[in-house]
Amino acid sequence: MADPHLMDGPEAVALKERERFAQILLLFGRHGLKGMASRLGLRLGGEEPFDSARPEAVVALLQDIGPAAVKFGQILAMRSDLLEPDWIDALSKLQDRVPPLPFATVRPLIEEAIGGTVESYFASFEDEAIAAGSIAQVHAATLLDGRDVIVKVRRPGIERIVDADLRLLRRVARIAERRIPEIARLKPDELLRHFAESIDREMDLGAEARASDTIGEYLKAFGVRTARFDWELSGRRVNIQERFRGVPASNLEAARQSDLDLISLASTYAQAILHMIVINGHFHADPHPGNVFFLEDGTLGLIDFGAVGTLLPRRREELVRLGLAIAAEDTGGVVDILLLWAGDPDVDRVRLEEALAELINRFSNVLLEQIDLTDIFQIVFAILRDFHLALPPDLALVLRTLLTAEGFVRRIDPTFDITRELAPLAKELMRERTSPARLRGEAGKLFAALGRAALSTPSLVGQIERVARTGSITVSIAPRDLERLRGDERNSRATPQLYPAALGICAAILFASEPIIAGLLAVLSIALAIGERVKRR
Repeated sequence: MADPHLMDGPEAVALKERERFAQILLLFGRHGLKGMASRLGLRLGGEEPFDSARPEAVVALLQDIGPAAVKFGQILAMRSDLLEPDWIDALSKLQDRVPPLPFATVRPLIEEAIGGTVESYFASFEDEAIAAGSIAQVHAATLLDGRDVIVKVRRPGIERIVDADLRLLRRVARIAERRIPEIARLKPDELLRHFAESIDREMDLGAEARASDTIGEYLKAFGVRTARFDWELSGRRVNIQERFRGVPASNLEAARQSDLDLISLASTYAQAILHMIVINGHFHADPHPGNVFFLEDGTLGLIDFGAVGTLLPRRREELVRLGLAIAAEDTGGVVDILLLWAGDPDVDRVRLEEALAELINRFSNVLLEQIDLTDIFQIVFAILRDFHLALPPDLALVLRTLLTAEGFVRRIDPTFDITRELAPLAKELMRERTSPARLRGEAGKLFAALGRAALSTPSLVGQIERVARTGSITVSIAPRDLERLRGDERNSRATPQLYPAALGICAAILFASEPIIAGLLAVLSIALAIGERVKRR
């Protein structure tokens, strides 16, 4: 057989992938997961139930497969809406730590990226890495002008390794989605698309620098600093950033022994995180204590913007609607938002409303300072799992960030009340929602919708006239809607979108004998259609 290392092109890629598949199969066997491999269609042999797999064995398997699998496991560890607590606990133990490469290995990479020798740009450079992960490792250095910096360099060949393993993960995920209902519910293809985007950003060290600068500008108003980057030396494979001097928040004991006002710093941190998410819509998505510094000047510093999240205005609007529905104890409104996020699946809506009503009632009479966000979300996640509802990846990232932030702040200040911190933000969002500029924008959308409806009215009237003249009606029903019509009575409720169509058909039937009534029904049908369209917007 030809040596794959001497081959090039698609044949070499296919051969290497087959070899990689063989390696992964050996790892399945090593960790006692041969039955799972068979059920995934990766090998012949006896199958085992998916729920018989031990989470610890799967975690060990992911660790051995490599960086792409480890990071995918870390993404799954955020998805309490999909996985049971024992799986979340096991996946949360996945460590993205590997032995650092010798400096002699990374030095040529650094010099190629900065366009010169290490000595021509740095007064000193520590050969020993101070941190190392599967994507990059970090060295301390001092520039010629005396500034202390951190040099982050991407590991050689990591992009090719991650790309190859991502392709294999996608293939396995597609097979698993077809063969295993428990995995199909997790929407692995969607998870992997989101994961591929996030890991691509993480491998672009220039993207981390840009996010730090952009979000840092917003955080200045809160007295929070982000590291400054040397843009002449930073790029996709290497970045050079300011080295913070202070106490890392992960060393809370040292922070408590200092003269810092930790309660005030914790409040600043909480406000910064909440405003980044709710108001700015662009946020640090991994604000754990290791990425937070209590600086020597008494301010707060955030580092490592490799993981960032974005909350689009549409999603913020949905969150506002969810908050208003919860405040009004409108379980129907809460269900509407959850089903929208889950892709409008078929569920037992009555039972879901009952479960949410019980949750809202449970916390309605509890003092705000006694509400633990973690407790609430644990119950919400259990409800989502029970009804097989999944959150969109961007919202899962928001919730993970909020829980990380609350957990960190409560370690400093056990009396911390996140609802008290959220109250001013809710008012700010409501002011934004009812601002003159927002109302003008909504009015513009309404008039545009009315204009489109007016332009389509002659066509609609023409269709009604043809129905009246021929006496025949053409009805088109999507397969999904047909399945709904076949469902039981409780699950086949009429939706608001059906009303305009029903009125239009009635108008067509009555057009010949009762033209006035038919005209009124047609106008009402158009009005309802416009109203439903505006509501969805």
